[in-house]
Amino acid sequence: MAFTVDEALGDDLIHVIDRHDEAGTFTFRLGELKTPITVEIGRFQSSEHTKFWVSHAIRTPSQADAYTPSIFYKSNWGDALQEAISSLTMYYC
Repeated sequence: MAFTVDEALGDDLIHVIDRHDEAGTFTFRLGELKTPITVEIGRFQSSEHTKFWVSHAIRTPSQADAYTPSIFYKSNWGDALQEAISSLTMYYC
């Protein structure tokens, strides 16, 4: 099942500050963290894949290093945004 952009942003830990769907730019806060996080998504010119970029990564005391996804693209905008957001929320405690 593919995610929509609204479904990806619907996570309880995400507090949207600003969103520009046409530009593929989304800024939000994660849980109680004060630092705004920006995700940018867009299509590759050479394929149908949607790439994503996340301004920050999360590192908890139990992790050796901050987690970043090994694959930075998905098949559509909603899935790319969901992947970017879950790379942050899955380690947020």
